Amino acid sequence: MLPPRILLISNCAWNLWNYRRALVEALQLAGYEVLLAAPEDRFSASLTAAFCPLPSLKRRWASPLAVGRAIAEVARLMRRERPEVCLLFTTSANLLGGWAAQMTQTPYIAVVEGLGYAGANALRWRLVGRPLFRSALQAAQRVLFLNSDDLRETVAQGMIAPERARLVPGPGVDEAHFTPRASSAQGEVIFLYCGRLLHTKGVHLFAQAAHIVRAAGVSAVFRILGAPDPANPASMSSEEVMQWHRDGVVEYLGYADDVRPHLAKADALVLPTYYREGMPRALLEAMCMEKITIATDMPGCREVVVPEQTGYLVPPRDAQALAKTMLLVAALTPEQRALMGQKARQRVVAHFSNGVVLPHFLRIVEEAIHEKGKFSA
Repeated sequence: MLPPRILLISNCAWNLWNYRRALVEALQLAGYEVLLAAPEDRFSASLTAAFCPLPSLKRRWASPLAVGRAIAEVARLMRRERPEVCLLFTTSANLLGGWAAQMTQTPYIAVVEGLGYAGANALRWRLVGRPLFRSALQAAQRVLFLNSDDLRETVAQGMIAPERARLVPGPGVDEAHFTPRASSAQGEVIFLYCGRLLHTKGVHLFAQAAHIVRAAGVSAVFRILGAPDPANPASMSSEEVMQWHRDGVVEYLGYADDVRPHLAKADALVLPTYYREGMPRALLEAMCMEKITIATDMPGCREVVVPEQTGYLVPPRDAQALAKTMLLVAALTPEQRALMGQKARQRVVAHFSNGVVLPHFLRIVEEAIHEKGKFSA
């Protein structure tokens, strides 16, 4: 008897390589045949399961014709491979993959990792995001959420039936990969922003707070690690950040495939986001490396950070509050920062590590396969 076939779809091969490797390995160890599908990029050849390119599955859609072409491409893949169930990651895969699955009567699980750009604006969400998600998710076997705010709001708005919603404790983080390292940094406190260069992730607020901290006479280092995201309407340009670099406001480090050396040198990871995160990996990875985190009191962030124990939460869009908290962190002794960092790692390992998260995914996949005869669009 052939093993059950599971199809994972995402908006780029990098996403599958960087974020789904542990899940792919867990599914394979559980006896499933795993297929991966996404637009090709330089990470396609590194994937550890059979790969099916989806060149039409763009993150932004130029026209209704392009949307139709992408849905048809995904539907052809589903008809050809006939998976027992599909797992859909990222917004474009949730939407286009959800519609294609309904067309082909393919059981599917949508993983909603935050409400994203649309969710960052209430009017945009009500007029555009909510109707699209409701249509794409209506027939999912399960819809998985990474934080309780997204699950509660989505069910309350009638977008999905409550019995199909499930909460999983984050995306998972590899505690053996993100381990504490001794820092060679001495003297000045180092604050690091790590992520895409999006206005909605608060990169400009990080720079404004850096100005305020320096004006207060505190000597600190402010570093930005990441790249623009041209497919996102909220993306900044590299030139904007390079101008801050030239002006001496921040050090711009560019992009790195491996963030661990940069995290190791930092004293605190700062994420001043007002983007609708699911559960930010940057926070989990930094905490796993025993770093203090400063984040906004937003869905996803507030489920990870325990204020004044593992880090701090600040109001969104408030550079003054962010700077005040940076000053507080700068005033801590190295021993106080180390103790908070140790508590941060303990929290991630206990609640958000792969060892905790992956069994949830495996159990939900098994449920969906057993219930696939109940599929109805």
